[in-house]
Amino acid sequence: MSMALPHIRVLARRLLWALLALHLLSLASNYLFHGLGYGRKVHTAIWFATFFNVDEQQNLPAWFSAGVLLLTGWLLWEVGTAAKAAGELRYVRHWRVLGAAFALLSLDDMTDAHRILRVGALAALGNASSWLVIAAPLAVIFALAYIRFAQHLPSRTRWLMGGAAAGYVVGVTLVEVVGVLTGRNLLAHLPGQDLTGAAYLRFLIAASLEELIQGVAVIVFLYAVGTCLHRYQDVTAFAAPPPPQPGERGRRRSVVTAFRGPRPHGG
Repeated sequence: MSMALPHIRVLARRLLWALLALHLLSLASNYLFHGLGYGRKVHTAIWFATFFNVDEQQNLPAWFSAGVLLLTGWLLWEVGTAAKAAGELRYVRHWRVLGAAFALLSLDDMTDAHRILRVGALAALGNASSWLVIAAPLAVIFALAYIRFAQHLPSRTRWLMGGAAAGYVVGVTLVEVVGVLTGRNLLAHLPGQDLTGAAYLRFLIAASLEELIQGVAVIVFLYAVGTCLHRYQDVTAFAAPPPPQPGERGRRRSVVTAFRGPRPHGG
C-alpha cells in the first residue's frame, strides 16, 4: 500500500511539536487536578486529567506513542524493500527485522503488555522496573547482532540511529531505576497504594521525563530511517528501469516514493 507523507524533516518536526504539546497538556491538567484540587469529584475533570496523562494507557499520549512506533516500523520495512530494489541485498533482512521489532514495541506500548512481568518475586525490584531484568539482556543481544549492520550505514545516519537507540534505553532505564531506589514506582502502581496530590505530581514529573526522552529518541530514529529511504530513492531514481515483464503492467507501485517531493527550504 502507498501512503502520502510529508518530507521526513517536516514530519519529524511536526511529531516533536505534537509530543511537546501532549506533555504540556498532561502536566497542566494533572497540576490542576492533583495540585490545586480542581474537579476532584467532577467526572469531566477526572476524564480530562486521565485522557492526557502520559503515564496512563489507552489514552491520547499512548495512542500517539504507539502510532509513532508503528510508523517507524513501517518505514524500516520499506527501507528494506527499497534496499532490495537498489540491489543492496545484504541487510534487507536486518531492516525488516527492525521493522517487525518496532511493530511489536508499538503493540506493547498500546497494551502495556510488559506489565505481565511486574508480578511475583520480580515486583520486589520496584514493580514498574521489574520487567527490565528480562528486557535488558535481550536488548544487549539484539544490539550485538546489529554491529555490522550499523557499520555499513552512512556516518551521519549511524550516529543518529545509535544516539536515538541509546537515548531510548536511557529513557526506559534511568528514570525507572530512580523510581526503584526511591520506591516511588512501587507506590504509584500497586493496588491500594495510589499516590495523590503533590506526591503524585512528583511521580508524574519523573514519568514525564522518561516518556519525553523516549518520545524524542523514537522521532530522531524515525528521521534517520527516513533519510535512508531518501538515499535509496535517489539511487533508484537514477537507475534505468528494467524492462516490463509479462503480467506486471499495472502492478501497484512500492511505497518507497512516499517521501518524494520538493525538499523544504531551511531547517
